[in-house]
Amino acid sequence: MTATNQAGIAGQLPKRAATRRQGKVAEIRELGKRERLLLGLAGIVAILAAWEIGSRTGVINPIVASSPTGILEGAMELSEQGVLLPALGSTARLFAIGFGISLVGGLVIGAITGWYVRASAVVDPWISILYASPRIAFLPLIAVWFGPELTGQIVVVVLIAIFPIIINVASGVASVDRGHLRMARSFLATNRDVLMTVALPGAIPAVASGIRQGMMQGLLGVVVAEYFLGGTGIGGVIFQAGLTLKTGQAMLGALIFAAAAIILTSLLRTVESRLDKWRV
Repeated sequence: MTATNQAGIAGQLPKRAATRRQGKVAEIRELGKRERLLLGLAGIVAILAAWEIGSRTGVINPIVASSPTGILEGAMELSEQGVLLPALGSTARLFAIGFGISLVGGLVIGAITGWYVRASAVVDPWISILYASPRIAFLPLIAVWFGPELTGQIVVVVLIAIFPIIINVASGVASVDRGHLRMARSFLATNRDVLMTVALPGAIPAVASGIRQGMMQGLLGVVVAEYFLGGTGIGGVIFQAGLTLKTGQAMLGALIFAAAAIILTSLLRTVESRLDKWRV
């Protein structure tokens, strides 16, 4: 074997070792994900089992905290009464309309206030006042102005959900790299072109954060609107169950909102990963 061949083989050995190490690291990380999933499921099962045992043995008062079987019985009872599915539909419609308005309005207002200084000077004081104020205190006025039914409920959801979106979008657009902006303008790009092709793609992380916060606030707004205005949907189910001490049904409503939050967050992450391609 010549000295050249020996040198070539010697040079390949570190590369092969590095490749094997990278494979082992990836395998360990993948194993860690599976372990986390299994441990998470085991933790959920353990807590549910302890909760059920505590309720059956009297350690946990079922009137106060119900039990997993009590929640299941509450779901079956509501289904047999024909209440659960209409309530789910009503809640889904309220969230879709309220959050949809908040999303569109938040993106538009946030982009305008983050990009145009004069618009920001006009709008910022109102955003600060409304965002800092206890908006739940406006519920009586909203009920008087818009009524306690769907229109008033939508106003509540929008009033709670829109401001995190506006603030995060405006912050993201305003903090875009100035070097990128100067480069775009050096190619004679118009203000609108720079906004659409540089500012908004660069603000995607802040936009996604704002949408996520607005989404969670929107779910909170749905609960508040249904609980205090009209008594409809899952929020109304929670309200009625609380009045009649049917804790299983009340906790069922809380679990439905928790599951909705998890599902919506997962969907948002999928959309965010696709928007990253636009950002690149």
